[in-house]
Amino acid sequence: MGRKGFVIILPICLVIILVGIPLTPSIVSLQDLQTASERIEINGTEYTLETYLQRDFFPPSPPDGRPLVALVKVKAPRETAISSKIDATRLWVVKGIEIWETELASREGSTIGDTLEKVGWDGPKWEPGISVDVVVRIVDLKSGKNYLLKASNQAIHRTS
Repeated sequence: MGRKGFVIILPICLVIILVGIPLTPSIVSLQDLQTASERIEINGTEYTLETYLQRDFFPPSPPDGRPLVALVKVKAPRETAISSKIDATRLWVVKGIEIWETELASREGSTIGDTLEKVGWDGPKWEPGISVDVVVRIVDLKSGKNYLLKASNQAIHRTS
């Protein structure tokens, strides 16, 4: 590689380092995911997880359908506003020993009342009708502590 190539690659590497783009998946074991709690408490508020998983087969989808999309909702107790001091940052969907891991994206109006909604795009093409476990990493933005919150036996739905 000549000097010109170095001059192009160096700024790209610096941007990746400064922005903090993860270059590798997180280090969370299958056992950590399997033993995650279905309820967590942060600063005196209990949170649970609701999900909706779907594969789209509606035309003009390809014959084998579109990849899995996961909508996750972190819920506080009824009439308790979700804290702006927590965030859902990462998603794992577990099918037996297979794991799909991805960053969670925000949706417009993603925090409404007692609910924080996030979405994971472009998952595997696992068959609709099966049940999987869904785990989300919750970050307490005040303390920096991470929690794993799980919803077990979640169905993958088919739209057609």
